[in-house]
Amino acid sequence: MPLENLLEKMKANEVILWTGAGFSLYAGMPSVKEIKEELLTLCNREERSNLKQIINLPEVFEEFIRLRNGSREEITEVLKKLIDKEPASILYHKLLSEIPQIDTIITTNYDRLFEIAYRDEIGAITDDSNLDDSAGKRVKLYKIHGDVRNPESMLVSSRDYRKNYHRNKQRLWKNIKKLVAEKSIVFVGYSFADENNDFLISNVLKYLEKKQKTSYLVSPEISELKITHLEKKNIELINNSGEEFIRYLHSQLSAENEMVRKTGAGK
Repeated sequence: MPLENLLEKMKANEVILWTGAGFSLYAGMPSVKEIKEELLTLCNREERSNLKQIINLPEVFEEFIRLRNGSREEITEVLKKLIDKEPASILYHKLLSEIPQIDTIITTNYDRLFEIAYRDEIGAITDDSNLDDSAGKRVKLYKIHGDVRNPESMLVSSRDYRKNYHRNKQRLWKNIKKLVAEKSIVFVGYSFADENNDFLISNVLKYLEKKQKTSYLVSPEISELKITHLEKKNIELINNSGEEFIRYLHSQLSAENEMVRKTGAGK
């Protein structure tokens, strides 16, 4: 079973956690729809009509930047308003922080939930300039789309993904490629529904097709067609919500960690 196989890999420290926007929703972070709706409040009728026709958020941002003659200031303010706020909860991020087998996290989220949950045990990396800042930290957090408190680091538009993805990130991506080659990935907070419109996901999945190690997608209610598609990319489905999955990991690994601790103390 995929879940049991993944658990054994986690016990052996052979797994990277890769989180998307869906994993932050429980904490009160915005959905794509909410971000788009907030942006539309800044538009006139003609602009709203135009942007409503665009589904993919990076393309919405791209068009909005064009309408503002290249300015990203309003987008930055919208994201800061919706994301850089007191979270409704950090329960599942906190549970993750109590699992020592997870020492590498990659995220496309701008929020700071991991930093809040892990406190000084985590080192956040957005580009090559702060790659070494995580040295000595128990957990490395690769924020590959940037951080809401560092607007210059944020990749928001389709142009950002196409043209600037590797700018100031050469060493960062070298590290990530090495990690991905050596370990399995477990994706949480993704549906892969729009992978063809997502520069990152489409390229990661192409890479996984050539990779021998099995990776995993945690997601409920995936169609049979999508499951077949994932299997071709050597990705197995774990049919749980992200929250259910984290609870399971925490219960299983916490019990084992406690047993190891007691055994060590008794020697």
